[in-house]
Order: sequence, then C-alpha cells, then structure tokens
Amino acid sequence: MTRAGVYTIAEVEAMTGLSAEVLRQWERRYGFPRPERTPGGHRLYRQEEVEALRTIRRWLEEGATPQAAIRRYLAQEVHPEALEAPLYQALLSADLLEAETLFRRAVRLLGPEGALNRLLVPVLRRVGEAWHEGEVGVAEEHLTTTFLRARLQELLDLVGFPPGAPILVTTPPGERHEIGAMLAAYSLRRRGLPALYLGPDTPLPDLKRLGERLQARAVVLSALLSEPLKALPQGALSRLAPRVYLGGQGASPEEAQRLGARFVEGLEALAEELQSPERGEGKGV
Repeated sequence: MTRAGVYTIAEVEAMTGLSAEVLRQWERRYGFPRPERTPGGHRLYRQEEVEALRTIRRWLEEGATPQAAIRRYLAQEVHPEALEAPLYQALLSADLLEAETLFRRAVRLLGPEGALNRLLVPVLRRVGEAWHEGEVGVAEEHLTTTFLRARLQELLDLVGFPPGAPILVTTPPGERHEIGAMLAAYSLRRRGLPALYLGPDTPLPDLKRLGERLQARAVVLSALLSEPLKALPQGALSRLAPRVYLGGQGASPEEAQRLGARFVEGLEALAEELQSPERGEGKGV
C-alpha cells in the first residue's frame, strides 16, 4: 500500500494514460519524471509529477514532441538556489503563504529529500547564523524554526514507517532543539530503517520503559547543546537499549563514552552503524 499522495508506476499509468515503458524511457532520456525509490527499488511518483505528466500529455495531443513538451515543462522550474533567498526573506517577513508556495515548488522540483537537504536545511542554517550574529531576533528565529519544523514533520510523515523493531529518536533531557533529531529520523526512514521520532526532551526513565515495551533495537539522541549532556551522570545512557547512539553539535566522543553511548558523526555514519551487525550492548566509543 502506497502513502497518501504517492503512486506506483502502475497507478500513474492508469491516471495519465502514459505507459510504464514510456515513463521509464522518459526518465532515462530526459531526466523526467523523477520518481523516488523504495528500499526495494520500486518507483514512487508524487502528486505534483502526476499533474505534470497530465500537462505534458495534453501538449503531446496538441502536436508537441515528447522532448519539446518535457523541455517546456522543465523550463518553468527553478533551481533550489533561486528558492533559498526568497524563502529566507518570506520567513523573516512572516509571509507564510509565500513560504509555503516556495516549499511546494521545491518538493515538485527536487523531490522530498532534495527539498529537505537543498532548501530547508540551508535556510535553517542561514537563520541560525543570522541569529548568532544578532541580525535577526528570537521571535523571527522561532517563527522560522516553527515553519521549517512543520515542513520537516510533513516530509517525515510522507516517507512512511518501515516495519521492524523501532529505533527511538529523541534529544537528551533538557535539550529542546529537535531539528537534528528529526533529520536523523528522516534519514533513517529513507534508508528503510524504522526510526520512531518521539519529540525532544524525553526523560530517560520514560525512554527506557518505552524501549523495553516496544523491544526497540536502538536509541538515537541528538544534542545541539553540550550543557544538557554534562548534567547527566556517568553511564546514564548505557542501558536505554541494546544500542545507544549520541551525535550532534553538542556531543563528543569523550562525552558519549562517559555516558555509555556510541558517538556518531553525521547521518551517513549513523545509518551505516544501524545497518551493521550488533556489536554488544551499552558499548561506548
């Protein structure tokens, strides 16, 4: 069963009247459409692409060649670099309608993962830097983060939840900055790993009880700040789950080892760790 607003190639064939072979041929020759791929390699098409294919087919019926019709459609698109500054300005101006429009265009142009990595994350980083430099206030930073968090939650819901023993993703107690944890959950789900995002600032006893009840295979904690980690006693993370990972700007290998977790640097390293065979419980790195 596919996710809402996401269609298999057979469904797109029925919806557009374009054969599966034509869709695959266009993808190879012209780079469009741009379907996502499931962990098993099956194509999934977004609603925006279905609408685009219907438009292209109409142009074909009017006499255009496939190459000309696809070029005509792609010429209407813009590159992510051209969306970053307008999105940044729209958010600082509290123009949420324009920000929403720009986000939708990015999803249509780049797909969910591209919109996240090439638009939302750069804008979030830009706002954070502007806040640190005193160029924007706390209110603007909060507004921007709230908007981007909601879009990230939307992408997290869109990617679905793979089956299997869950990987619990959260932040340490006292850490309210959750974007890093949400990015980790999204990255893992995109790789077919069942990451269950809990929200930020989860008490460790509750986290441990939930992990035991769900038979979680691992816990992942993302820390932007170092202070909440320093406030935890030695070994505080060691028995939360068979594997416990700690990462983020506020984490370090030394702090992870002190707390009884495995330090990971970057989302690729985290995915590789979780896809590797078990190496023992509560081991620090």
